[in-house]
Amino acid sequence: MPGLNAAARNAMATAAGNIAPIGTLQIRAGATVLATHTLTGFGAASNGVVTANAIANATIAESGTATTAVLAQEGREVTLTVGTSGAEVILSSLSYVAGGNSIVNSLTITYPAS
Repeated sequence: MPGLNAAARNAMATAAGNIAPIGTLQIRAGATVLATHTLTGFGAASNGVVTANAIANATIAESGTATTAVLAQEGREVTLTVGTSGAEVILSSLSYVAGGNSIVNSLTITYPAS
């Protein structure tokens, strides 16, 4: 099966970034929202990858271990992977303690060629 060309991958990445261009990024442990970050938009897609602009730290509301992140805006959601490396949302730590700081190092959405 042929892979997607760069234009199609960029269009998909841009559409995903448009879900929450100025929405929120929730860090979750299952259904529990650990922290909520406000997004300030995304850069232009390139090679099927779109990267969020810098994301400010947020106060941790609940304690737990981060398992997913959710981009949310006006009832639309995209679920993303989290980790300290090799994930769509790179966090400084997966262990969250209420009252601490949630730090997002990067957020990228990738649509591969195949």
